[in-house]
Amino acid sequence: MELTKLVATSRVQGKSADSKRLRKAGQIPAVYYGKGQEAVNVSVSAIDVRKVLAPGKRYTLLDLVIDGKEGNAAVVYNYQKDPLTQEIIHIDFLKIDENTKVKVRVPVKLNGLPVGVKTQGGTFAQQNRYIQLAAVPTKIPTLIEMDISNYPAPTTFYAKDLPLAEGVELACTPRVVIFNITAKRGAKTEEAQG
Repeated sequence: MELTKLVATSRVQGKSADSKRLRKAGQIPAVYYGKGQEAVNVSVSAIDVRKVLAPGKRYTLLDLVIDGKEGNAAVVYNYQKDPLTQEIIHIDFLKIDENTKVKVRVPVKLNGLPVGVKTQGGTFAQQNRYIQLAAVPTKIPTLIEMDISNYPAPTTFYAKDLPLAEGVELACTPRVVIFNITAKRGAKTEEAQG
């Protein structure tokens, strides 16, 4: 399991003034928790976190180096942003082990212009841009990508039909709609269902 090191410093859970002081010093308050472990309050560098949360790296496997001690495998499970500045103000790191499945929210990227829009005059709409998946940390995809060029109108594409790698499974309802292509009004739909 390839882990990216992220330096963290333990801290005592304090008042909100303590958290504000940390943020002014370029640190983000965080918590590291998981099965069979007591929660540990830490702080991490805002600059280092930006690198970890760069596009396509959301589920980077981390080794939190807490007070110089390595071996704290984690993923960024959740984070909160300031509504005005959009700066990250708190992070939850989830302890992981390579054999335990983790539920994650992964982006869905659709490529191409569907034939149902291009030649049949239909209308395309992506209903969900993210999907809930479950996978062991080493199998977590950075995104689910698929070509939709050959889909006719009308089509409703469900989460259960997404191309998932071995070891990755849906953690949401299979009937969650990813996208649909509606037929042009008054058009005949004899060649439609695909």
